Amino acid sequence: MENISKELQKSLFGRGAEWWARASNISNILAPICLIIGILGDAMNRTLGLESMNWFIMAAALWLAGLSAWHIAYSAAKEGYKK
Repeated sequence: MENISKELQKSLFGRGAEWWARASNISNILAPICLIIGILGDAMNRTLGLESMNWFIMAAALWLAGLSAWHIAYSAAKEGYKK
């Protein structure tokens, strides 16, 4: 991959690779928690703050956000971008 100019790196990655890696880890921890809450709420047939389907959708959204953040962190680290 060709080196990206410093101006373009700042607009692409914004923050350092470490920040994006932390965001990925947090999202990937919260996603299974939301999934478990959704499963428990559906099994108990009760509303645990949100409906069960909302918990499942939130788990999927967090998983996708974590995957996206990981990809940005990987790309930033590969390019050697530091804030």
